[in-house]
Amino acid sequence: MTKRFRWRDNPNILAKLIDANNLNTWKAQEVVLKPNEACAFIVDGRIGDILTEKVVSNIAGGFNRFIGDMMGITAKDRRLLFAMTGPADISIPFTGNLPSGSNVNGFANIRVQIRDDDIPKLLNMFANSAPMLDRQRLAEVLHNEIMMRVVNPTLAECEDEIKLRSSALQDKFEMRAEVELRATLSTLGFTFLKAFMTSNQTDNEKIRELQAQLSAATNTEGAHAEALMERIAIREAATMRRIECEVNIAKAEAAGKVTVEMQSELKELRKQEAQWEAELRRDEGKLNLRMKESSHKTEQAMALFEQVQANKRERIKQQMDHQNQRMDKQNDLQVKMMEMAAENDALTPEVMQEFLRQQTAQKAVDGSGIEVEAAQAAPEQYDCKGCGKPVMVGWNACPHCGIKL
Repeated sequence: MTKRFRWRDNPNILAKLIDANNLNTWKAQEVVLKPNEACAFIVDGRIGDILTEKVVSNIAGGFNRFIGDMMGITAKDRRLLFAMTGPADISIPFTGNLPSGSNVNGFANIRVQIRDDDIPKLLNMFANSAPMLDRQRLAEVLHNEIMMRVVNPTLAECEDEIKLRSSALQDKFEMRAEVELRATLSTLGFTFLKAFMTSNQTDNEKIRELQAQLSAATNTEGAHAEALMERIAIREAATMRRIECEVNIAKAEAAGKVTVEMQSELKELRKQEAQWEAELRRDEGKLNLRMKESSHKTEQAMALFEQVQANKRERIKQQMDHQNQRMDKQNDLQVKMMEMAAENDALTPEVMQEFLRQQTAQKAVDGSGIEVEAAQAAPEQYDCKGCGKPVMVGWNACPHCGIKL
């Protein structure tokens, strides 16, 4: 029964030199070579066949090989050189400076490949080192050379960070790496495929990034502040409009209430006036009836005359009281109307003059016969004592200067 041998247990391993004499087992071992793996046999110092994509049996161990070793019929030195023939990327860290003084950190990436014919050259690598080659070991071997021959000259030709990120710099880096590293890689058994350089942010780039972030944050804060001010202005306009509407509604309600009260008072006055007129007509009818009934008697006529005179005086008194009450209510009504006009900024001298003229005419209509005759006999106007301007008879105040007459 054979045992399968695994030469590679880490994906970073690129090549490995194994001494088959150290594989002493009772079971024979075999190895499976994949399409990207190759194996070269070194027997007694001579390089034999290079195998790939096949199963190699009896590479070491087994009873037959044990008997052969005891009898001395097998080779004295048997070595197996395994290698990965697929492309491998090697990342080499570097630190450098631009001509402007900016520090640059990054990685130089080299893509190499081990071809089947170059596998024996790997012995040059294993001559002075451990019999195992991985990516880290190859990067250490190439670090100094790639820094001095490729990275530093490339950075010296880069004036600023803009050219550091340009595609032209990558092309120069790849061409310089291919020219400078070809001989070294060929000696070690590698074929150069591709190269490129990756670098971290420089100090100047970090400063520009911070400035851009600060500018964006400032613009964002300004935009937020402008939006907030616009919202506050809209709320203020809405609040002012609401207050204005409430004031207008309150004014309209107050004006409506005053109008209703004035109409109610006017209706009461008309009602009292109609009642008084009905009583007057009734009294007149009664008086006429009594005069007709007592016309044939002198005494009765005199008594009736005295009674009529008394009734007349009473009626005149009532009429005068009625007129005074009506005049007082009209004056109160007119005062309220003047106050409303003053609140609405409509109280002008012309309005005041017209109001007093109508008041005088009303008094002339409602006054007694003696007052009418006295008013007709008196002059229609005279000069105000305060301002000297003409005023009408019966005015309570001067419309020009506002003093009481």
